[in-house]
Amino acid sequence: MRSVSVVAVLLSTFAVGAVSAQSRKFVGAPETFNAKARVATDDARGDVYVTIHVDKYTPEKERDAVVNALKSGGSDGFLQALRKSPVAGKVDIGKQSFPIHWAREERNDKGRVITLVTDRPVYYVGAGLPDAKARAGFDVAVIQLQMDTSGVGEGTMAAAAKVKPGGATGVEVEDYATTPVKLPSVTRKIQ
Repeated sequence: MRSVSVVAVLLSTFAVGAVSAQSRKFVGAPETFNAKARVATDDARGDVYVTIHVDKYTPEKERDAVVNALKSGGSDGFLQALRKSPVAGKVDIGKQSFPIHWAREERNDKGRVITLVTDRPVYYVGAGLPDAKARAGFDVAVIQLQMDTSGVGEGTMAAAAKVKPGGATGVEVEDYATTPVKLPSVTRKIQ
């Protein structure tokens, strides 16, 4: 199994401290994003619409609890702590809804990076192929949105992912798919 390098960037916000209230004054929760997800494997391609509702961003105390659980208990510890965290929003895909237990935003010179983690996988991209990976351990989904200040952006999603300690940021994300799902068109819905 290989870790997808683009997904490793997804959780760089795990290692980043809280964003000050002053730097978040231009946006914040609650907020809703609409996105088109582009799924591509060697054998199939397709698009699906995704709606992401962020009710609140994960406070520092809850962030620290999940990060410490990852460091001390590995993937299993991470998953247990994540599931104990309050729901921060949800991801809707078709008629299915997936609770978000990790929602972090980090402001940068282009706008902000938003990282979201669900407590279960959204979809096992490529699972039907003859040489598909075993599903065990791919227990969450990780989404990263890169939004500009006008509320437009793009992102990626590891629809089924395994989070483990390691890498440059202390967090490694292994995607079940060979390449992450692209979110080429993301817009922040005006409330």
